[in-house]
This record gives sequence, structure tokens and C-alpha cells, in this order.
Amino acid sequence: MNTNKLSGAAEKDKNNTADTCRPEPAISIEASDRKGTAIDIPIKNKKTKKQRRKKTMNSIALANIMLLGAVFAGGFVYVTLLPHETRADDENRYLAKFPRFSAKAYASGEFTEGVADYFDDTVHNRTDIKQFIADMIMPLKGMKYGGDKAELFGSGFEKNTSPVVTAVTTSRVTTTAVTTEPQEVTTAAPEEDNAGDGELTNNILIVNKRGINLYGGAWGGEQEYASYVNAYKEALPDINVYSMVLPTASSFYLPDKYKDLSQSEKADFDSLEASLRNVLPVDAYNILEAHKDEPIYSRTDHHWQPLGAYYAAKQFALTAGVPFPELSEYEKVTLPNYVGTLYMYTQSATLLNNPEDFVYYKPKTNVTVTQYDTRFANPVAASLLFDTSQMPNSGYYMVFGADERIVHVNTECKNGRTLVIFKDSYGNALLPMLTSSFENIYLCDIRYFELNAPEFIRSVQATDLLFAMCSFSAVGGNKYSIYNNLIR
Repeated sequence: MNTNKLSGAAEKDKNNTADTCRPEPAISIEASDRKGTAIDIPIKNKKTKKQRRKKTMNSIALANIMLLGAVFAGGFVYVTLLPHETRADDENRYLAKFPRFSAKAYASGEFTEGVADYFDDTVHNRTDIKQFIADMIMPLKGMKYGGDKAELFGSGFEKNTSPVVTAVTTSRVTTTAVTTEPQEVTTAAPEEDNAGDGELTNNILIVNKRGINLYGGAWGGEQEYASYVNAYKEALPDINVYSMVLPTASSFYLPDKYKDLSQSEKADFDSLEASLRNVLPVDAYNILEAHKDEPIYSRTDHHWQPLGAYYAAKQFALTAGVPFPELSEYEKVTLPNYVGTLYMYTQSATLLNNPEDFVYYKPKTNVTVTQYDTRFANPVAASLLFDTSQMPNSGYYMVFGADERIVHVNTECKNGRTLVIFKDSYGNALLPMLTSSFENIYLCDIRYFELNAPEFIRSVQATDLLFAMCSFSAVGGNKYSIYNNLIR
């Protein structure tokens, strides 16, 4: 090594150090005591620091990969290997079943979609997981809807113009108290127009301690529905055919400041009625509006209350020309602390902490009830109303029974009239109200019925056919079930 060059370089570095504000790099020197002996100077340069930084980052990345891998592996084991649940008592329904494989279903994607739905719906310990999400996660993402629509939707806010394509189906939720103080149960109170800020979740507005499904409008769907019902009348010219499309709570309890969030059910009902041909319309809207200050709709559930079903059934009986009893002729049953499906859809603490009474009415007349499967086979004796003692308080609407069945009720009303009802879950509450009006009643859900409808109607010697469903079903995707049942 040339020591003269080294000495010159050292002298130059010394001069530079004196002329700069930078601190001198730390160096480690190992040298001999003898003059002129070579000196090795290892320097921690920038390249070495980058290498160490890169090594640290690689270690962190590897740890993250291992952690995520462990999470995914644990999740896979939890979802696939732990026992799958078959029924949700908190929602009062059977959970999704593993789909049957076929080449057609696989090619269309129906099979793989069904597999995904199965694992999503039947996860182990799903009730506790949902409750954890409701208590710990959902409150963190709540959004208030105030007087300024731009707060929620931004400056480009427009009215809800998306047509509704599906109806909400019957389900329920187990309620657990989140406060220790007793809650006031409200059974009936007029809605206030000067509403405060509401919560908007999953197209459900929560305001005045009430959940309201926002109606997206028919957009021509009402005319399709009318055409399908007209086709039944053409196929069954000797049978009285009625259409009773039922309004939802959005028609009567939406405060003025939120009116532009929902379309007009009344306007669509008027358009629908104008499209009916030889079908008798039943005006449930006006009679329910006349009683809107009574508890005719649930605050915490998307269904109406049985009192609303009573008034609608009364209007139908008047249209059909059959007898109908006064409300005093029923036995009134009150079930407290009801929190229904709208809590499940929103996880709103407002609904959870403001339960309501569920009040239903038992007819005093004797009836014989036979229940069949959806192909009108396998008859079994059944009850008109079901025992609620084993139901969670979120499932009180299920006092009327489930949807996937056909129910035959034989009554003491010997007037020779036989009624077939094609309905959605709203129609379940009508059945007890009509047991003094028809000699025989057959209740069929349009979504699960598996027979040719005209053939079935003739086979039971029906004199009357009623289509009874809420607006979401009539103008949404469920209307196609009406047509499918016609052409099976």
C-alpha cells in the first residue's frame, strides 16, 4: 500500500473537515505502532446501511406473511372443519344447504355460488359472531343523516331511482339488553314530523325510534305484476280474482324531511290498479292510512302488526262480500319486548334499546288445520297459531308459521266459499282474520309453491283467489314467481 498517498488523502480529509459543518464519519482504525505500516480502515458506508435496512424490512415482511398465513389458515379451519349450523334460532329460519352438483349448475356458476353461500351462512357459532359485530364493530361505522343530504351522499345526491328487485323475507334476531335500565315499550304513538337526525343503513332509515324500509319504486314493475294477475283471471274466468298489494311503513311514517329518499307507493298502486283487467282491486292503502296512528306496523320489524292485517282483511271481506267479525270477537294476546328483523339488517342500537309490544288476535271459532309441503303432499295436522313460549322475542311474527308450506284451514263458516291466497310473508297474518269469512282457505307462498297454480286452484274447487303481498314483492323480483307458478 502506498503510504504517501494515504498521508496525502488524510491531510486532504483533515482540511475538508475544517471547512464543513458535517460531522466526521466514525471510523475504526487498527494500526501497527511502527511507522510506515499499512492501516486497514473499515468504513460503515451507505451501502451497508441499505443492506441492513433491506434485511430488516424483509424480516418484517416475512413476519407479516406468516401472521396473515396463520390467520387465513385458522379461518379456513374454523369455517370448513368446525361443525356447521343448520338452523338460526335468532332468525327463525333454516340455514343454507350445501348445493347439489350438476354440470349445468357448475357451468352457470350456480353451484359455486351456492357453496359460497353455504359456508357464509352456516359458520360455527354464528350468533355470537353476529352479536360481537353488532356490539363492537357496527357502532364504529354508524352514520347520521341530518337535514343536509350532502352530508351522507355528497354534492351529487339524487333521489333513490333504483327499482327494488327482491322482497325482504321473514327472519328474526335474538335481542340482548345493552343497558341495565328498564326500557319504555311503545305500542302506539303518532309520528312526529319534526324528526331529528336519522340513521341510514342498508336502505333502511331509522328515525323516531322506528325502522323504515325505503321504497325504491316500481318503474314499470307494477304493470308486469298486473299482467301476470290478469293472466290468472283469463285462465280461471269463473273464479273471483282479487289483488291486494300492501303498503309498507314508508307510506305512513316517513317524516317530510326524508320524503325524497323514497318513492310513492300510492302512485304505483294507482298505476297498478289501472292496469288490472277483470281483477277486483282491494284498497288496503286507504284503510291503513285511516288507522296509521294505531300500532298497525312494527317499529323494529319490516312486517306489519296483526292489527294492520285485521284492517286489510276487513277491507278484503267487504270487497268479496263475505262476513267479517269485529275485533272484540278475537282474543287479544300481547307479547312484550319485541325487536324484529330491522334490527338484524341494521344492528341499530336505537332499535335494540327501544323494543315494542307484538299484539296478535286469536279467533274464537273452531278450525281444522292441515299442513302440506310445497307440492301439496305429506299432510300433517297443525295449529292455526304457533306456541311462542319457546320463541326468542325477536321471532314473534312466526306465531303465524313459516312460509315453505301449504296450509288448509276448514272453518265453521259454511257458505260454500273456498279461498286460495297466494302471498308473501305479509299474507301469513291474514289467515287468522279470515276464518269466519270462508268455509275453506288454502294459504300458499308464491316464492315456494311448486305446482301449476291453475290446476291446483281447480283441484281444491276454489271460488276465490287472492293475491296478497307487500309492495316490495309485487313490483320486485318476487312477481316473477307469480308468472312461474302459472306456467309450470
